[in-house]
Amino acid sequence: MPPKIVDAYLQTTVAGFEYPRRDLPATIRFVGPILAPPSSGFERPAWWGELDNARPVVHVTQGTLDNADLRRLLEPTIEALAGDDLLVVATTGGPDPGPLRSGLPANARLERFIPHDVLLPHVDVMVTNGGYGGVQQALANGVPLVVAGDSEDKPEVAARVQWSGAGINLHTGRPSPAMVARAVRRVLGRSSYRRRARALRAEIAASDPLGTIGNVLTELCAVNDAVHQAGRAESA
Repeated sequence: MPPKIVDAYLQTTVAGFEYPRRDLPATIRFVGPILAPPSSGFERPAWWGELDNARPVVHVTQGTLDNADLRRLLEPTIEALAGDDLLVVATTGGPDPGPLRSGLPANARLERFIPHDVLLPHVDVMVTNGGYGGVQQALANGVPLVVAGDSEDKPEVAARVQWSGAGINLHTGRPSPAMVARAVRRVLGRSSYRRRARALRAEIAASDPLGTIGNVLTELCAVNDAVHQAGRAESA
């Protein structure tokens, strides 16, 4: 028996984030990302006012899943940018940041968690291991990316970031500080990355994921009902 083909596959991003594929099924619908709801009750740290200074802001995160070993990306990024005239905002996503704070460079700030809807409007570049949700949040805010991921779906997410022109794919989950530094400086120095990220932001803003999902399900139910009605008519 041949495998059943799904009637619709709802992809939670926009078409501009998908590179051309000859094997892309017609059943795929790009509905736009389902973003986290606005946060409430977040207590801003004492250094928060530094986000409004003139120097660029770089956010680095390993997300909330692949963050057991912060030496993979978070620590190399802090080290890479220690001498640059910018502000590095790092979040552990869960692990206690306390042990790392004593050795932080003067331009780095480290917290366990900061809601992305609060932080990303201040960010110029996001360094990430390619978690899908975080990448979509960054693009929804027009933030270009540097991606270093090698597990789960992260290599595919990184490939799409690079293809879309919204950032750089480092092709590894353990980049050296030199690799991170070059990539961040390139993204900051070339306006094309921010232009592409902002174009995707506009496409995301125009999407209606929950409404589109509801419409697709309604359409499928209507088609299914019509098929059943036709079947009953033939057997009558």
